Amino acid sequence: MRARRTALVFFAAATLLLLINYPWLSLFSTRQLLFGLPPLLLYLFGLWFGFILVVRLIVQPQPQAEADNGESDAVAPRSAPAGEPPDAE
Repeated sequence: MRARRTALVFFAAATLLLLINYPWLSLFSTRQLLFGLPPLLLYLFGLWFGFILVVRLIVQPQPQAEADNGESDAVAPRSAPAGEPPDAE
């Protein structure tokens, strides 16, 4: 599983490097402004934000399925009140 995640992170990084290369950057290098900012700046920050999200989704630990043995970790065992001996089981 770890090797797969590592490969996906490297794939995401390689994709990012391709997207910040000449042909793509030239598409956004214009004098027009979007929301008062140059499109190239928005593109670069958008790629950066997207890369962070993708890597977070790849690296984030996945929840493990609970075992079907009838036990649940949802309820902790009850301890005896102070001063009383614990129940013998």
